[in-house]
Amino acid sequence: MGAVSETLESLLTAVNGLMGVIDGKLRNKVDKAEVYTRTDIDDPTRTLGANSATATRLKVARVITLAGDAHAAGGFDGSDALTLMVSIPALADKADKLDTLTPAQIDARIQAVIGTSPAALDTLAELAAAMNNDPGFAASMTTALAAKSDKATTYTVTQADGKFLLKTAQSTDSAKLGGNLPSHFATAAGLASLEAGVADGFTRLAAAFNSGANKINGTGA
Repeated sequence: MGAVSETLESLLTAVNGLMGVIDGKLRNKVDKAEVYTRTDIDDPTRTLGANSATATRLKVARVITLAGDAHAAGGFDGSDALTLMVSIPALADKADKLDTLTPAQIDARIQAVIGTSPAALDTLAELAAAMNNDPGFAASMTTALAAKSDKATTYTVTQADGKFLLKTAQSTDSAKLGGNLPSHFATAAGLASLEAGVADGFTRLAAAFNSGANKINGTGA
């Protein structure tokens, strides 16, 4: 029994040594699930380096599409540059630059129309107010002007004053008679006074002659 027992112990020791060696070796190995196999590496669909033909392109081509007002679409797989032909339908509704004016140009044209107009008459609203908001202003003015006399057929105040007396005025010549003023002629009262004086003179002269004749006749007697 002693020999058998020693043999078994030697066998167990050898087995334990083997297991230890195996365990040590296994500890230095990577788990299979964590590594790529040759098949994986050699598969061109799974690696870039395995097939240069597919290294410069996408596995699945992509379609690039523009959103919004711009319209364009194209396939892209990375093998070449992508050129898109862009169209913008809304541009058809836009005015051409040559046919439009900038705000500065519009302001300049408005200023040219206004010119030196005063601030109170440099807008359409102000002009309308100045014309009393009369939509037929031209017709109204034409009618009003038609009721006025023409300048060629009328006299100005100065011209009329030169031809006629004012209502409250009196011309020096209007008081003359035969080119002489009233002071040149005797008045009715003056004539009456003169007649009375002359008559009185003749009366006294006659009395003097009668008195003288009486005296002469008395002396003769």
